[in-house]
Amino acid sequence: MAFGYPCSLSVRASSFSGRARSQAGLRERAGLASANGPRMCQQRGESGKHGVMRPSRDLRTRRDVLAATAAVAAAALTQGTRIQGASARPEGVNKPELLPPGPMKKVIDLENYLTSGEEAFLTNEIERIEKKKGVKIRVLTQKYPSTPGAAIKDYWSVDDDTIVLVCDYFGGNGNLLKFNVGDNVYKVLPPRFWSLLASQYGNKFYIQKNGEDLAILNSLQRVGECLLGGGCMTP
Repeated sequence: MAFGYPCSLSVRASSFSGRARSQAGLRERAGLASANGPRMCQQRGESGKHGVMRPSRDLRTRRDVLAATAAVAAAALTQGTRIQGASARPEGVNKPELLPPGPMKKVIDLENYLTSGEEAFLTNEIERIEKKKGVKIRVLTQKYPSTPGAAIKDYWSVDDDTIVLVCDYFGGNGNLLKFNVGDNVYKVLPPRFWSLLASQYGNKFYIQKNGEDLAILNSLQRVGECLLGGGCMTP
């Protein structure tokens, strides 16, 4: 079962096993729409804006286009954890007051890129993958320097089995997605996988066409598929 796309997102619905499902089936499975009840998240964009987002199988090999990013360094400071897309570190940030109150959240959307329905469904999928594979996926959207920064490490108990996706345009190259990947995860999804993934879904052209929400959902769909499938060399 892959990440679904609630509400107005019109994408190709498929499972991690490759079995096709209808969009209505995905909505029903996610509990985001019903014939007798209101929609749980608001519509976004014009009709037909979101097309088929199935990742291409004939990706061109290319260099990582991610520039140095303060956002990742500030948001996911972890000793011994490699950061895809960050080649330099600016002044660190530590703002625990920006962390959400209450129980720990696996998705912290400070920039409101996701609807409430998308966030809830993404959280459910993250929990399912964590239960099956023991890999923790966490998502933070931010605009540096307005970020929890180093405080996120303890909040999420970031370790070698953790993937932190930081969504921040900092760096000036227009790429949104920065992945902080634990060493154990690299054994099944190597560094080249993450560079290509960020380049494919985080570039400005993809986001202009599809929006930040689909950049997040589709990139994490590929991560989930590859984790549950035993690993991938490329997206």
